[in-house]
Amino acid sequence: MPSEMTGRQPYVWSLTLRDLLLIALIAALCMLAKQVLRMPIHVPGHSGVLWVALFVVCRGLVDKRGVGPLLGLVAGLLAQFAGFGHQGPLEWTKWLTAGVILELLVLSIPGDLRAWGKAAVVGAGLHLGKLAALTFAGLVLRVPVALLLLGLGWSATTHALFGALGGVLGALALRELRRVPFLDAQARGG
Repeated sequence: MPSEMTGRQPYVWSLTLRDLLLIALIAALCMLAKQVLRMPIHVPGHSGVLWVALFVVCRGLVDKRGVGPLLGLVAGLLAQFAGFGHQGPLEWTKWLTAGVILELLVLSIPGDLRAWGKAAVVGAGLHLGKLAALTFAGLVLRVPVALLLLGLGWSATTHALFGALGGVLGALALRELRRVPFLDAQARGG
């Protein structure tokens, strides 16, 4: 059924074709960001600065329920089938987990995603969620628990810091993108 105001057909949930294309594009950009930041600086979670920012931007531009898990699923399937990551058949789970946590935090924390505080908390939460899914995948793949717990505190700290930084960068980018008349009108459904 077409929307009365716009005459457009909704697809999945209430997403338009523009929304679905934006989700697919940002999921592909997340995979590109992961590959660009594969440099060995020996700090866990450093690539989260870019992909967390992209997740925040996508959820801010497509402000509809269900976008987080859908973005996580698309990014996870891209990672799985393109051969990114080291978790084998469970690679997609960490991206889906990040998307679900993104959705839960955006819905539970009041305020706009352009606010630095909310974006930092959301970014840190979804990057830590991805780390938790990575740890769970290690348990399923029978990696020794002692090896998994070794350095988990340092890794969790850096994941939270890089995730918060990515969230703030995403909020800043979202503020600038919302000034573009076309994107702002599309985000409001106009």
